[in-house]
Parts: sequence; C-alpha cells; structure tokens
Amino acid sequence: MGVPMNLPRLLANLVSALGQWGYYRWGNVRAGLLGVRVGPGARVSPHARVQGAHAVGSATIGRDVSLGEGSYVGSGWLMSGRIGRFCSIGYDVVIGPSEHEPDAVTTSPVLARLRGLPPSVTERAAAPPEIADEVWIGAGAVVLRGASIGRGAVVAAGAVVVGEVPPMEIWGGVPARFLRRRLTDGDAP
Repeated sequence: MGVPMNLPRLLANLVSALGQWGYYRWGNVRAGLLGVRVGPGARVSPHARVQGAHAVGSATIGRDVSLGEGSYVGSGWLMSGRIGRFCSIGYDVVIGPSEHEPDAVTTSPVLARLRGLPPSVTERAAAPPEIADEVWIGAGAVVLRGASIGRGAVVAAGAVVVGEVPPMEIWGGVPARFLRRRLTDGDAP
C-alpha cells in the first residue's frame, strides 16, 4: 500500500499554500497598480518596493527587495537587496538568498528546532546585496548577501558574486573575478 497520510499535516500544508498564493497574488496586483508590468509567472511580495520598476517576468520578488525605476527582471529569485535604477536582470538569477552558517551547531533548521534551538541559528548573518544603477546581471548569475555591484558593471552569465564588483567593470566566473573594464579612459561613463 501507500504511505499513510497525516491529515493534520496535509491540512496545515494546504492552508499554508493557499495563504502563500493569496500573499503573492495581492503583491502582483499591488505591483501592477504601481505601474510594473507583471508577467504570468511573477510572484511579488506586497512588501517589496517596486514602484517605478519596468517589469517582473517569471520571478519571485521577496519582501526585502527594492527594485529601482526602469529596472526589469527576467526570472529567478530576488530574496533581499537594493537594486538600483535601469538595471537589467537576466533569466534564472538569484539575488540575496538566505545562507547557512557553516560554523553553527547544525546547518539544518529542522534539526535545530528538534534540539530546541531557534532555526535562525543556522542562518549566516550578512547584509542584503547592494546593486547600483545601470547594472546588467546575466542569466543564471548568483549575487550573495554582503555583495555589492557598482554603477554600470556587468556580471557575466553563471557568475557567483561574493564580494565587491567595482563600477564599470565586467566580472565573471565562480567566484566572480575581474575580466575587463567596460569603457576606456577616454569614453564617457
């Protein structure tokens, strides 16, 4: 036979899923009313600061996100961070996810709870990422907490940003490293 169902857990999961659906549905409506073009797969937190943003494709925008004027997101997970004006964020990008603390008693929030500890002991404390104006983040890139990306910088597809990317530079790789300047000294920024 099959696995016996735990009816209380099943009902709790159903209620949680419906609550989450309503939460993001309201966020999508709110974003639309603020002038953001919201794609069919978008999930925008009603607490995210998105007024003036251009578009959100098939992406989840968390409550701790600020998306600047004229910026757009193709798809992915933006869980925390301040994203400047006129930024281009590609497909399947992850920005500001929560991270595990490698030196904690356990890295599992479930095991922490079973041991009577708050699940938050497993989280690494780091500031949300800061992304300046006119930044282009390529498809599949990851920008971790504590990272910063300067004005006009480009993050190559698939890169993992763990620290500081100076303005007007192109960075790529895992972890991301300097590739080249965007403009020569004689070009206007």
